[in-house]
Amino acid sequence: MFHSIYREKFRGLGVGRVGRDQNFTANLGFYHNEYQIQYIFEGERYFFFDGSCCHMEAGTLCFTDKRNIVRTCIIGGQYHDRLLLEMEEGYFSLLCDQLGINLQAFFAAHHGVYQTQHNACVQDIIGVIDELMRSKEQKGREQKIKLAVLTLMAEAEKWEDTRANTELSGTMQNSIDKQKKVYEVADYISEHYAEIQSVDELSERFYMSKSYLCRIFREVTNFTISEYVNLHRIAASQEYLMDSGMSMQEIAEKLGYESLTYFERVFKKQLSVTPLQYRKMRGNRGMTSK
Repeated sequence: MFHSIYREKFRGLGVGRVGRDQNFTANLGFYHNEYQIQYIFEGERYFFFDGSCCHMEAGTLCFTDKRNIVRTCIIGGQYHDRLLLEMEEGYFSLLCDQLGINLQAFFAAHHGVYQTQHNACVQDIIGVIDELMRSKEQKGREQKIKLAVLTLMAEAEKWEDTRANTELSGTMQNSIDKQKKVYEVADYISEHYAEIQSVDELSERFYMSKSYLCRIFREVTNFTISEYVNLHRIAASQEYLMDSGMSMQEIAEKLGYESLTYFERVFKKQLSVTPLQYRKMRGNRGMTSK
């Protein structure tokens, strides 16, 4: 069963609530790779963080750093009814700055699962978002939802001690063994994304057939290996574009792309702007492509 209760995309923010009792790999998000907040209304879900399993049940909340998003996945097919908030970095960074919150630093510090069932503040904020999403009244609705999300983030330090402990169930061992294999590959890609030229290279290194590696990688991460490599390359390119005077061609070569054209195409697909446009947006107007 899959039931969409509501789903709407605002400027810089996607909000959706769904219930489901089946496990599948379709990507139901609004963005390809952005910061996420998830809240469980009913049922349960399991998340895999850095080699350990976290259990989410009714009333729990999860912050997901987009740089670690593909390291978080479902185990099993238990029923759950959950709220998903996806935040576009470019837009929400500006809002967070006004509150003195560094968006990247916040999600890096709070990446994980929190047991907030007994936290009245969290429950009230989630209740406000849910009520606004169900409301037919449109005046000021988007602004109120975004304010609620920012308030949730601003209050996070107060319930840091509710971070969930990790656990491992024997009934989930097969799934976790498979995920560990995938994360070994993911760790290697994270460190060597600029050097990887083919899936064949990875399958030989990790002693798996190409077809098996591709299948389990997609099952666990929701991304193909090529997509995952590109996620790391584009993330690195953002740093180069902001902090250096390297030309576009130099950046493309440093990332392992064979051509500038392909780099620009992948970059635009992920971020909806060209590398040059991104550089200008981030204030590096003195730099030009060569």
